[in-house]
Amino acid sequence: MNFAPQLTRTAALGADTLMRDIKGVKAVVIATEDGFELVGRVENNAMVSRLAAMASSLAALGALAGEESQLGACDNLTIEAAEGYLFMVQVRHDNVGLIVSVVTSRDAIMGQALFMTKQVAKTLTTA
Repeated sequence: MNFAPQLTRTAALGADTLMRDIKGVKAVVIATEDGFELVGRVENNAMVSRLAAMASSLAALGALAGEESQLGACDNLTIEAAEGYLFMVQVRHDNVGLIVSVVTSRDAIMGQALFMTKQVAKTLTTA
């Protein structure tokens, strides 16, 4: 899939920022809503394509849950697991829908990680 150079640059800068500034971050993947990776930064490269596909499926479930419960569009999902967290934030860009996924250890501060992920998503809306 071909992406606009400005979108790719903005996504790469955002991924690098999240990797650098969130304590305990293990992976950052920015992908399309249908699971195509735009940018990935991970400790283990095998995780990237799987995470992009999972984010797509989970975002679809979140959207369905939001509609069925009459809460509206799903903006983000947070999964708390035994060893860490997964944050997924939707990006409503004019040309393509994106999902910013961040995997962290338990060392991460949930509020800070979610806030920073949302900030990167916000920059992508106008890239």
